[in-house]
Amino acid sequence: MEKINLEYRPTTRPDLPFRELKDGGVVYEYQSGTLHSLNTTAAYIWTLCDGNHTISEIITSIQQNFKQFETDPTSEVIKTVEKFQTLNLLINN
Repeated sequence: MEKINLEYRPTTRPDLPFRELKDGGVVYEYQSGTLHSLNTTAAYIWTLCDGNHTISEIITSIQQNFKQFETDPTSEVIKTVEKFQTLNLLINN
């Protein structure tokens, strides 16, 4: 897998329903019957993977809204988006 560009605008697959929960969220794949459980940060990243936000903008949003990140969240955001890609949860654009 190639390195993610900070200007990449990830987009979730429109056929995957997402439900936000108190402590994160879940994504359901009807075809495989798979339920993906997301922690709070991953669920937040998921909501920003709408094709309108770049990776750089997602990182900035995490820095502004998640005070638990005492260090730069860049690697965490990239790792999460790469996981979404690996699980085939994003549209290939």
